[in-house]
Amino acid sequence: MTTSPANAAPTPLDRCHAVILAGGSGTRLWPLSRALFPKQLLALNGDLSLLQQTVRRVLSLFPPERVHIVTNEEHVFEVRAQARALNERLDTQVLAEPVGRNTLPAILLGLDAAMNAPTNAAEADDAAQPPLLAVFPSDHQLHDEVRWGAAVTRAAGLAADGWTVTFGVPPTTPETGYGYIRRGELLPNADTAAKGDAFAVDGFVEKPDLETARGFLRQGMHFWNSGMFVFNGGVLLAAVERFQPQLAAWWTTRTDTSLTPGIPLTHGYSTLPSISIDYGIMEHVDRIAVVEAAFGWDDLGSWEALYRLGAKDERGCVIQGDTMALDCDDCLLLSRGGKLVAIGLSNVIAVQTRDATLICAKDQVQRVKDVVEKLKAEKSPLVDVHLTVRRPWGNYTVLDEGPGRKVKRIEVNPGARLSLQMHHHRSEHWVVAKGAALVQVGNEERTLTENEWVDIPKATLHRLTNPGRIPLELIEIQSGPYLGEDDIVRFDDVYGRRKEG
Repeated sequence: MTTSPANAAPTPLDRCHAVILAGGSGTRLWPLSRALFPKQLLALNGDLSLLQQTVRRVLSLFPPERVHIVTNEEHVFEVRAQARALNERLDTQVLAEPVGRNTLPAILLGLDAAMNAPTNAAEADDAAQPPLLAVFPSDHQLHDEVRWGAAVTRAAGLAADGWTVTFGVPPTTPETGYGYIRRGELLPNADTAAKGDAFAVDGFVEKPDLETARGFLRQGMHFWNSGMFVFNGGVLLAAVERFQPQLAAWWTTRTDTSLTPGIPLTHGYSTLPSISIDYGIMEHVDRIAVVEAAFGWDDLGSWEALYRLGAKDERGCVIQGDTMALDCDDCLLLSRGGKLVAIGLSNVIAVQTRDATLICAKDQVQRVKDVVEKLKAEKSPLVDVHLTVRRPWGNYTVLDEGPGRKVKRIEVNPGARLSLQMHHHRSEHWVVAKGAALVQVGNEERTLTENEWVDIPKATLHRLTNPGRIPLELIEIQSGPYLGEDDIVRFDDVYGRRKEG
């Protein structure tokens, strides 16, 4: 982590907070990325997930108390677990949106956390000033973290002077899937320690056609819009008040304790418009600067990008998982479930999970989003969940299902417990396969060990706890006319989850 020496004057970076945006579903990386376990939570290019790579990078510049991770309720426990694995202090720095409302409301949640963060004696003089905010998506890959740190430092200096700052990536191809920034005049840099060219922004262009993108590449006056920003919190709030009155009214009502004492900022969140920081603010405000992102940037948003950045064998193939390739050229072959065998393929993407397989020509990967939309229209569970679903207490895996039945393997972490709950439409039969289970059914409680079982009739209160020091594994057989995960009514939950679902 970069900090100023104890006797040095504070720098703009010293009053800057980092906000990591960890929502989104990553539909272009289906079937590996699903709504309940999206791409930022996946390890796609190493041992760490994309979120963890982002957190580790941010911690090189910011102390953990000035890092705020914004996700949604469905992902909050997994995000906390992944962040906590890097730094335990981050466990309390994760914010949960009750419902996704795009980047601008999420950034305001981060700003609220930054404005209410505790300050130490050294920061007391700056406490009255609005904090600076640096916003980073959680699913990007950067190649030179030293240059990235220098660019963020440069942006913080500009933001302290009232500029709203974005980062522009020098384009290398005529990409039609990115937004573009047209640069204006070069801005002076009085701080030689803060490296990186910065320009006034002359305009934004959203996802041009191919011929326009080729022209941008030839002209050399445009950057790709990276989706990273740094700004003064006060400048942002003034822009919200001017250009987004509905968000401004929500902010004022929820942050003025004299109006609504004790009501959290997330109250009324579902009524907010879904709007991005780009459309809501960046395209309207004055004094916008762009810092050149000369640190190597990639948006791992498609299978083509993963192929392009992956380590290739002698025939140009990127191969991951339990995969065999015979006479294949320039392919991405990835398996996360079962043996994937490919013979004589060229320029093909093949991705296999335990319950779905994607095969497409490499130049057709943008149509994966169309597949997801079709699956949504069919109400397919393949959009949302894998066969193995993580929960704050452990995980479950669907082993078999059909009309009126579902079989799961449930694993409960040592010391963890599920909610006290009941189901309207299903009964359950539990058999302990490993460890010990403390089971409550109605008003009775008993301990089960391996090969022992219990029946839970529908509409009966029940709870499962692992009292031991090893993981508890059991088989659950569900029976009933409706077996959806939303047929859960919670009466008590140590993780603070919603009453239903």
